[in-house]
Amino acid sequence: MLKTVADILMRRGIPGWLVGGSLRDRALGILAPDVDLVVAGEAASVAKDVARALHSPWFTLSERHGAYRVVGPNGHADVAALRGGGILDDLALRDFTVNAMALPLSPESAAAWAQGAEFVAQHVIDPYGGLGHLQARRLVAVSPHIFRDDPLRLLRAVRFSHVLGLRIEPELETAVRRDAARLADVASERVASELILTLAAGTAGEAVRLWERLDLWGVLFPEAVEEGVAAPQVADRLDGLESVLAGLATLFPECVPLLTIRMHQPVDGTVERPVGLRLAGLTSLLRPETAQRLGRRLRFSNQVISLLVTASRTRTAQEDRLPLPVELERPGRSAVLFLWAAAPWEPEVILLAAAAQRPLAPSAAQAARALLALWAWRATRGLEAPPVEGRTLMRELELGPGPELGRVLREVR
Repeated sequence: MLKTVADILMRRGIPGWLVGGSLRDRALGILAPDVDLVVAGEAASVAKDVARALHSPWFTLSERHGAYRVVGPNGHADVAALRGGGILDDLALRDFTVNAMALPLSPESAAAWAQGAEFVAQHVIDPYGGLGHLQARRLVAVSPHIFRDDPLRLLRAVRFSHVLGLRIEPELETAVRRDAARLADVASERVASELILTLAAGTAGEAVRLWERLDLWGVLFPEAVEEGVAAPQVADRLDGLESVLAGLATLFPECVPLLTIRMHQPVDGTVERPVGLRLAGLTSLLRPETAQRLGRRLRFSNQVISLLVTASRTRTAQEDRLPLPVELERPGRSAVLFLWAAAPWEPEVILLAAAAQRPLAPSAAQAARALLALWAWRATRGLEAPPVEGRTLMRELELGPGPELGRVLREVR
């Protein structure tokens, strides 16, 4: 893809540069499939030509910033218009020094891209010392007013520190704390997108601790503050979830095939299953109605909100306690009621319930295995017919459709 872009720019006589995350990752020796570019010309026209050459679709990322994405066969290319009068002006408008580097794009540099960090070091435009900061694992702001220009950068600072292991410099930490309240001015969709990117990296408990340390926790999750849910509580719960996710094959060997399939199925078109679980872990200590309000504020999909509410409601009903193994030895009563309450998020609720048991006692692990085994059995063979049909109950008990009939049906399951 990179060679195609370089050839198009050369043919049209338009200067272009590799920038952003793709250049940063390459400097770290990572060859990512996606590339970020700025061009000194009409970005939409360049994106259109690249898409045509690759026989790939393209779409607008941001009309305001003149940014477009071409979805290639093995990755995507984000093409944006150069800001200011030249590449140095563009880099001066970026957030952190590790993102304020550029590499001139030409057929020669495209061919040498695979050489990695050494090639980048020799040819990079680096006015703020970002390469040295990256090598020293330091996160440094390009200017003192980066958060005033775009408060979403407050969350990006956490993500870069969390994902790349960059140390937030004291001066930057002070600036984040000073401007933390500005995060409330950012559009909910942008906050949600940044939150998802951070949680996708795993070790979500550490991200929560960093949000708290930088005074972002209460601005990011005011609902938690309202209910007295403290960041350390949530972080500990997420630590438990990461342990469970890392040990799925050991904890639930019989269910690994189904769980593997489940974990690779996104919750919706945007949120991957492990990220959805971490979101549910973040909100599971809230009341169900509060979890729903939080999900709506961040403009999550109906599927994600359903997961958050179900996890919270089930936790409230079970008081963080899985049915004990002795209860599960009866004819499935406790287990069926648990799964009924958790539907359609049975595996997720079971994993979250297991994560809440820290350390995971043998009895709790046994209960979680039994519940997952029952879920797997029902998922592959279908639900058994109830012993009494709803119409029969309505006739014999003189009940009409409604919550009371639903309660009775659950009781006879």
